[in-house]
Amino acid sequence: MIREVSYDSKEKQCSIVWNVLPWKFEAGTPNVGGAVGLMAAVEYLKDIGMSNVRNHEEMLTKYALSRLEDRCRRVEVYGTKDTSLKCGIIPFGVQGLSSHDIALYLDNYGIMIRSGFHCAQPLHELLKLNSSARASFYVYNTREDVDRFIEVLKELEQL
Repeated sequence: MIREVSYDSKEKQCSIVWNVLPWKFEAGTPNVGGAVGLMAAVEYLKDIGMSNVRNHEEMLTKYALSRLEDRCRRVEVYGTKDTSLKCGIIPFGVQGLSSHDIALYLDNYGIMIRSGFHCAQPLHELLKLNSSARASFYVYNTREDVDRFIEVLKELEQL
């Protein structure tokens, strides 16, 4: 937190004086909206049932891995393919392309994935990867979403 903020119009410069301890670290306004949203999400997931969430996620991940193996020749999936040991995340790469190029291409089709280190830079170094792409599936995804993802990824491989 701050004690004082001032603006020097001649110098066109702001000046900030931080408060002293412990008031310097005052929490500020609580995130009430976030708490209400979190409760709504908890109730939503309770209504679905967490075992149903897990089963749907595992089904989509298994389906996606199978389709990737059948249809995509330049895609390499990193990590285990045993869906009982993983959540709905598939880290992958496409030979000859950076993860960022993959993400940008898929984004043009409204398919959102992550690219980069995913807070796991030591793992990427161990696997000798510059970065990785990461698709993820959850309760709001469908088999049709997976099919579209594979279709566009297959198109990307042809470039």
